[in-house]
Amino acid sequence: VPLTVEDFASPINVAWGFEWRDETYTINAGDEASISAGPVFIFGVGSDGFQGFPRESAGSFNSDSISAYIDTETDITDKFTLGAALRYEDYDSFGDTTNFKLSGRYQFTDNFALRGTVSTGFRAPTPGQINTLNVTTSADASGNLIPSGTYPVDNPVAQVLGATPLDAEESRSVTLGAVWQVSDTVDITIDVYDISIDDRIALFGPNTISAADAADLAAAGVPNAALLEGSLASFFTNGFDSRVKGIDIAITTTFELNSGDLLLDIRHNTNEQEVRNVVANTINTSRVFDLENQIPDDRTTVTLDYETSGMFGGYLRLNKYSDWSTTGGLFSPGDASDAFRYGGELIVDAEARFQLNDIFSFAVGGENIFDTEPDDENDFVLGLLGANTAITSPFGNNGGFWYLRLNADF
Repeated sequence: VPLTVEDFASPINVAWGFEWRDETYTINAGDEASISAGPVFIFGVGSDGFQGFPRESAGSFNSDSISAYIDTETDITDKFTLGAALRYEDYDSFGDTTNFKLSGRYQFTDNFALRGTVSTGFRAPTPGQINTLNVTTSADASGNLIPSGTYPVDNPVAQVLGATPLDAEESRSVTLGAVWQVSDTVDITIDVYDISIDDRIALFGPNTISAADAADLAAAGVPNAALLEGSLASFFTNGFDSRVKGIDIAITTTFELNSGDLLLDIRHNTNEQEVRNVVANTINTSRVFDLENQIPDDRTTVTLDYETSGMFGGYLRLNKYSDWSTTGGLFSPGDASDAFRYGGELIVDAEARFQLNDIFSFAVGGENIFDTEPDDENDFVLGLLGANTAITSPFGNNGGFWYLRLNADF
């Protein structure tokens, strides 16, 4: 809806809306035999390995939310464009949140402009994170089999261990960019970004249920509470903050080549990940290391795309990844002492396109046409499970992929 303001260079464009959302998460109780205390039980109630979901965890769990937003944009002057947006959302499961976005663009000359955005965001806890209750069998440091459960934050077990209601993850984002049309055929854009996410959700635990905890659970009326002594329990909590900052650079230029146009597109991204304010007994040192180092710091992409007015076209793309590092994940000792660096690689993609007539065209191409694979998997356990190459590779570990595509445009 345009609104005219006399002193502005253009009308104010106003958009608004409302939304209602209902999410349902359903758990069905497991087979009775899988959740019962048999005539001889050593490790706990129910089947070993993975017990069925107990009756108290079964049900349909709803998360309702209602929201409203307004979005405005206008040209304050012939050179300055300003936009603003506001969104309010109310969740019955954790409360409400208000977020905003403020953006601006200033055209200094016909060929150069600066742009920037400041915004906030959120991610609500899912019904699954709020309500999941399941128990498996795991091994302690001595190799003894013990029950290990994940409990909702309002479950008596989680409450005894200090669980509190989950809050939404909240983000803050700042970007600043420049757009420069160097000539009729050359364009350059540079964008710097800084994104912080607070209160990220993680599992708290595992925690060993003590004799005192078991006694408190028995006093609260929890069935078979004595059997929980010595078992492990986890629950979701707001466990850590993270921040990523980096820069994106894009350069595009076109050339006339024979009877067609050749587009040269060069893009580079560099970024830095940081994990902060980790709550004790949530993510360990190995997990922090992986979050900060599993993504390469640098990636460069160069694309040559050729298009003719006739029947032929195609592209050649070079993807260069810098090195990255990772630990053994689930099999890591937890202190990042097993961290290993994988070398960077150059991946080549290509495609040839053919226009048969006004309706039909086809293309043949490949991704990673030289079948480049990442370095060998360094983790011994993953190697035993059949992982020959690094499963954390940013370009996958399946090698080359070829395709043939037929298009019909009626």
